[in-house]
Amino acid sequence: MTPDYLSILVVIAFFSVVQSMFGMGLLIFGTPTLLLMGHDFITTLGYLLPPSFVISFLQVFTIGRGRTTISRYLYLLCLPGIGAGLWLADSHSLAPWINMLVGITLLLSALVRYWPPLQRLLTALLDKHLPLYHLIMGLTHGLTNLGGALLAVLASGQNRDKEAIRYTVAHYYLVFGCVQMIVLVAVIGHTNILANNILAPIIAALVHLLIGRVIFSRSSNQAYSTALNMFIAAYGITVLAQFWS
Repeated sequence: MTPDYLSILVVIAFFSVVQSMFGMGLLIFGTPTLLLMGHDFITTLGYLLPPSFVISFLQVFTIGRGRTTISRYLYLLCLPGIGAGLWLADSHSLAPWINMLVGITLLLSALVRYWPPLQRLLTALLDKHLPLYHLIMGLTHGLTNLGGALLAVLASGQNRDKEAIRYTVAHYYLVFGCVQMIVLVAVIGHTNILANNILAPIIAALVHLLIGRVIFSRSSNQAYSTALNMFIAAYGITVLAQFWS
């Protein structure tokens, strides 16, 4: 095991705790981290997608309560958007501007969550423009791996219970990961990256089962909501910092 791969596994283990709590975290924070470590976007996907997929799988299929209805627009609009965005990922001219818009959206949504009238307005807007929102979320995720930002706004705007929020996010991420890995293998031809990365999903699963799941079960809905809001704001600041750097 090379020192470089060991450092990648440390990053994966750390952000696996975050993903265990919120249903996302590996792609959101792992992507900019590995890019800063010198890896290209496609290689970064190869390292992060398998562990992210494994945690999402465990969260979706071991949930006791909180299972909610998933919008059909995930499959009709969001997934095709991811495929198209990932196919266009080699064009880097759009990605920085998308990141800026995502960062601003996150910071605004974090502020909105503290003001009930604006919360109701956000929920109404999401319901009215749900198809377009799913398409934009898919394109954003395919281009930048940061569609989780918009997903966090969607899940927290439609649910208040922590189990329901995490289930919604995990369900989306599970399907996101399937599409991205299929495109990586069948369209882009990077089978070797996924095949040589067996240890990462094993570590992610162990971290989720032994650490993340325990922290999640012991948190109240109020504490979870506060932590999620801080997570959204931190993510927004991170994305905007990338844009201005």
